Amino acid sequence: MSSASRIEAAITDAAVSSSGELAVGFRLVGEQGVGLSGLSATSLGFVVARLEPGTAGRSNAWRAYTSRLEQPGPSGPGTTTQRQAVTERGTEGRLVDNRDGTYQYTFAKNLTTDPEIVYDARLTHRIGFEIRGLSIAVRNPVFTFQPSTGNSLGSLQREVVSNARCNACHDQLEFHGGARFDMQYCVTCHNPHSVDAQSGNSLDMAVMTHKIHLGSHLPSVETGGRYEIYGFNNVRYDYSTLQFTQDVRNCTTCHQESDLETPQASNWRQVANSEKCSSCHDDIDFSTGNGHATGVAALDADCLICHGPTGLVAPIERSHEIPAAAAARRFRFEILDVNSTSPGERPIVTIRISDPSNNDASYELASNETPFRAVDRAAVTVDIAWTTVDFRNNGSGSASSAVSGTPAQPIRMVFVGAGALPLTRNIDGSFTATAAVPIPASGVSGSGVAALEGRPALDFDLRLPGVETLGVPGVTRAFAITDSAPVPRRNVVSLERCNDCHQKLSLHGNNRTDNTELCATCHNPNATDVNRRVAGSACVAALGADDAPIDLKYMIHALHAGARANYSVCGFGNEPHDYSAVRYPGKLDNCLGCHRDDTYYPANDPNRLATSFDAGPDRRTAADDIAVSPATTACFGCHSGSLATAHMRQNGGSFEIRKNADGSTAVGPIETCMLCHGPGRIADVRTVHPGLQPAGP
Repeated sequence: MSSASRIEAAITDAAVSSSGELAVGFRLVGEQGVGLSGLSATSLGFVVARLEPGTAGRSNAWRAYTSRLEQPGPSGPGTTTQRQAVTERGTEGRLVDNRDGTYQYTFAKNLTTDPEIVYDARLTHRIGFEIRGLSIAVRNPVFTFQPSTGNSLGSLQREVVSNARCNACHDQLEFHGGARFDMQYCVTCHNPHSVDAQSGNSLDMAVMTHKIHLGSHLPSVETGGRYEIYGFNNVRYDYSTLQFTQDVRNCTTCHQESDLETPQASNWRQVANSEKCSSCHDDIDFSTGNGHATGVAALDADCLICHGPTGLVAPIERSHEIPAAAAARRFRFEILDVNSTSPGERPIVTIRISDPSNNDASYELASNETPFRAVDRAAVTVDIAWTTVDFRNNGSGSASSAVSGTPAQPIRMVFVGAGALPLTRNIDGSFTATAAVPIPASGVSGSGVAALEGRPALDFDLRLPGVETLGVPGVTRAFAITDSAPVPRRNVVSLERCNDCHQKLSLHGNNRTDNTELCATCHNPNATDVNRRVAGSACVAALGADDAPIDLKYMIHALHAGARANYSVCGFGNEPHDYSAVRYPGKLDNCLGCHRDDTYYPANDPNRLATSFDAGPDRRTAADDIAVSPATTACFGCHSGSLATAHMRQNGGSFEIRKNADGSTAVGPIETCMLCHGPGRIADVRTVHPGLQPAGP
């Protein structure tokens, strides 16, 4: 047991005797499938629960036999004793070690003598256990069965959320001292019959999880209340400041009906009752009708009349529909052609915006009968950026003088909006424009990228006045400058992994949506937020006049690192954005939360650019910038402590490296990160980041 590097636990059988005694068999095997004996009863904790059928509109609900009464403490607002599910310690019952990796445990809890629960062998029951005190974590096995027949699962089920859906954002859920990992196990305790006596709040998984994720947007919190749960030793956990990483109406982020592990995932839209609905809508009192449009809702059985799939007033699915998501399906951006891209030439770009829901009909860009009217704040722009090794945009003219403009931004070709270029409407419904600014005649080589961004404006949400702007996924297209054929930019980030948490990335007023390469054209190593550090602005008052890097590789690492990086930046309107309070929901050392496989290693390319942290006195050139060497920049976003920075300096990293005018690195130290941190090396990035190891037990 002590020498095992991995332990798998499984419950093999369970039976309830006529006297109510519950016996459960289980096995433990190591990494080679060899049975493991020697487990101490002191390491075990067991739960047994049953699934009670929902009646009169209520949901099916688990209820634990193993429970205790919790007294309210001195610190919380709770005032009454509450029933709370608990584990039965392995020392309370009888554990038999068969010395071959199989065990039998007989519960101390008798299922037929509980004064509050009348035993019914026909109901679905579930047993689960946890193991503590070992050097490695063990996943919680569960066994769901019907005692009357011995059949697995039972006739009644409630599987609404899978571990995979939770861990898509959280990487690996682990709670209560790191011994509880499995959603099927969690619900045996976290059900409607468990209440936190200290706060008076329900510990039901549905209620608690809804409230935690809604956090600061709970109506009760928005009006000055707090949402708190008191945990082990009455430690207070305050979720009132939590910000969900996407629109809270995305019920299917967690409840995916296509997931074979969750056959009841459709409950979110097919089952309605006051308990579950008020977990988010906690400003409604259904018993008095306060906050409820149709008044008193005394019976849960009546909820489906209005809110069921065929509800007459507000079906749940329709009420939780995100109008922007539906409207976005009516738009597709395309870059059809990019030419005239040699040094000194003005790029000519042809784009098309069409409606996939209407036989790909093209939208007009210069008509009053269109969702692309500048007067409605619609915008369409093509950004011309170079080079694809690392975007640097030297000579683009985005910094109009030494002290004005933003350094290193792409050439902007405006198709719709202020400063729009003359457009040629083509017979196929596409539009062509010629850039007003040429690609520099010298100092530029390789390949570049054209990136189409923008937003239509239309009234897609009838609950809001006027028209609203809409985020549509941006698109990019590589082009050759001096290369014989276009060389695309490296692709190191998976948008799908970003959207496991964010569902949709739409930023800068919905202009830039779901395309990380588009982001990188502006958020490049030569760019800082210096143009937003305006004297007398709110940003300078809050953050000071010193500019900050906006290079994507540093910014995203630092933003997700929260307090570890204390990253703050000035944004649109010269407003301050402080990300030091961000709490990343997954494992910060799991680079695969964003990265594609094996793309997280330090760059071993002399053409990669150092990242400017100070744009210097002249924004038009990178020659006076103070920069951080490229691999160091990426690591420094998370590892910003004095020991880490000293290590980086000792191995060739620089925090004050100088650049040439085009952003390339002048003479300076050479980073040697790959000698130790490369694949298969002594401190391989994959090895020293525990989050990159197989998730969980």
